Amino acid sequence: MLEKVKKMIQQNDRFGKLLGVEILEVGEGLATTCLKITNDHLNAADVAHGGAVFSLADIALAVASNSYGNIALLTNGSITFFGATKEGDTLTARAEEIGGSRKLGHYRVEILNSDDESIAIYTATVYRTGKPLL
Repeated sequence: MLEKVKKMIQQNDRFGKLLGVEILEVGEGLATTCLKITNDHLNAADVAHGGAVFSLADIALAVASNSYGNIALLTNGSITFFGATKEGDTLTARAEEIGGSRKLGHYRVEILNSDDESIAIYTATVYRTGKPLL
């Protein structure tokens, strides 16, 4: 089931494809994604655009929260940045479920740079629809 979820999201998340996000692993309530920062991901200050970093984290959240096989949708997400990253760096987002109920899931996603330094934390809540993903 987990490999099917990974494959389905990897193939059907059109925005993730556009950005170049890769899904590295998936477990129940867990996921790891990565993104190599290119010139296209930079903002006017020549660092990775906050939207690109947020999107990387959000895709890790999507994989982790949908890993149970049912559609889960973001209801609230917040990101705090600790550092910036430049072109050529590879960012990794590690999502983990930290709590929840039958209808809500709460997640923490840590975003790390190539040196394994934390550059941001994304916290999010998803609504579990109960509808099958596949």
